[in-house]
Amino acid sequence: MLRVEELSAFYDKSQILRGVNVRVGRGEVVAVLGPNGAGKTTLLKAICGLVRTEGSVIFLGKDISNLKPHERVKMGISICPEGRRLFPNMTVEDNLKLGALLEDYEKRLNYVYNLFPKLKERRNQLVKTMSGGEQQMVAIGRALMSKPKLVLLDEPSIGLAPIVVKKIADALKRIKEELSVSILLVEQNINLAFEVADRVYVLSKGEIVREGTVEEIKEDIERDYFEI
Repeated sequence: MLRVEELSAFYDKSQILRGVNVRVGRGEVVAVLGPNGAGKTTLLKAICGLVRTEGSVIFLGKDISNLKPHERVKMGISICPEGRRLFPNMTVEDNLKLGALLEDYEKRLNYVYNLFPKLKERRNQLVKTMSGGEQQMVAIGRALMSKPKLVLLDEPSIGLAPIVVKKIADALKRIKEELSVSILLVEQNINLAFEVADRVYVLSKGEIVREGTVEEIKEDIERDYFEI
């Protein structure tokens, strides 16, 4: 579904990614692990078209490297950004609506409420009055509202209690199984990544230094790649 080939990414004159190659298959969950500053968030931004890049981003067989971010969304790429980036003075449902396409709107909204029942209970509540875990549920739900084929998730577990991380993990498994949506998950929480992912890439200093199945990475990963 997604192929990133020899991708380099830049902020002004600073190069962050160097010749990165990543692939995500249909219905697959792929995790990208690595320490702070490795370039994980930049990789997601590059796939979305939010930073200057060299190399290729190929989605559904088409090179989208020169497409604008909104054109990539229309093709089926959605992002749940680090820090959630919600509108705190708007309600849960209004935040969800911002991510929606007109097509199948009610169906998608009902799916999100089924995935996270607490959001349905609090659909008219202002987001700023909710806990961090509840806000993360809103952010994931918003990413699903555009009927994506690929969801990019940036550190969904950050700052959350273990019991909430478990709920997020269970939701990601359901999304994969019930919607056949592919997920590219950026994480520092190794346990979450290993629980939900099919394959893993390790990113360090802007380069892929290891890749393999969860089982392979568990066996021989060098722990100094991470801040645990």
